[in-house]
Amino acid sequence: MVLIVLVTPRGLLRDRTGSPQPGPQPTQGITDDATESVPRDVPREPPTVPYLLDRVVHVGEKSFPGYDWVDGGPRGWVGMKPPFVWDWSNGGAPDRLDVAVEQPPVVSSNGEYLAYISTEGEMNGFETAPDGEGMGLPVKVPVRDEDGVGTRIGAVTDDGWVIASGRGIGVLWRPFDGADPVDLTRTAPGQLVWQATRAGLVVVDGSGDARDPSGDNRDEGDGRVYLADLTPEGERVPIADLPHFGIADVSGEWVAWVPAEQIAGDVREYDEIRVRRLDGQAEDVLLPPAGWRFSNTQFTFEDTQFLVARVTDGQQQRMVRCSPALLECVLLETP
Repeated sequence: MVLIVLVTPRGLLRDRTGSPQPGPQPTQGITDDATESVPRDVPREPPTVPYLLDRVVHVGEKSFPGYDWVDGGPRGWVGMKPPFVWDWSNGGAPDRLDVAVEQPPVVSSNGEYLAYISTEGEMNGFETAPDGEGMGLPVKVPVRDEDGVGTRIGAVTDDGWVIASGRGIGVLWRPFDGADPVDLTRTAPGQLVWQATRAGLVVVDGSGDARDPSGDNRDEGDGRVYLADLTPEGERVPIADLPHFGIADVSGEWVAWVPAEQIAGDVREYDEIRVRRLDGQAEDVLLPPAGWRFSNTQFTFEDTQFLVARVTDGQQQRMVRCSPALLECVLLETP
């Protein structure tokens, strides 16, 4: 089928210049203790998340050429080939996702669950494991929200919860729990789920005019952005306030972000990533290695302490691993 993408979610691991970046996964062998406050150094081993260099997806020791976007976790990933054709994989050769969609499908951070909204307004998905189950009968959701913007999958959690999000639209679906969908416009009115992170859900208070976390919507549109949990009944439980951003990711200790104005327009590269502890203390910046600049793509925390990002020197692309605690980024050994 022909797949049509009208709106790109949150930069959702999508490259703002047309090429994508890594998707979240746990880091193995990076820190002795994921909760240690200061790592001893920054390892140079390849990323432990799927990543993309020169349109080639790398997942562990395997590589798959021809992609413009990738997102995923240790047990599964989803990628996009031109013209908006979606593939998914649970470790082997990618399979085609034979569903017509207007918005990108979304995979959980652990890679175990994939969900989508079809052009017919049916929200559905499946477990990515070889013996995984489907999510059952689809849930009907409006294809577009009240502003005419495509309804998107705001998040798929590591427990298989699926959240549809849009202006005047909010649905929490727990397909593997056998529960009825929850209307989030009643339990959390005006709160738009923007993305899932390793530490919780990024939520935008859209009760004013805000519909994204960039903070450039003017006056009352600059809605609060915060990290939250969601109860099975659909009630939000705030964890911490977050800065307005154009790109961001959150770990259990850190938030890393780039303001929207820093990457707006035709900007392909930028010079720094801002970081601070999740409790709001110790704000600083991460700089790329000398001679390199960050590519205008999403970056991803591998675990509590380290994030990975793509950089360029104007001629070639490389991956870096950064430590907010050490304020250091190092080039990685990649294919």
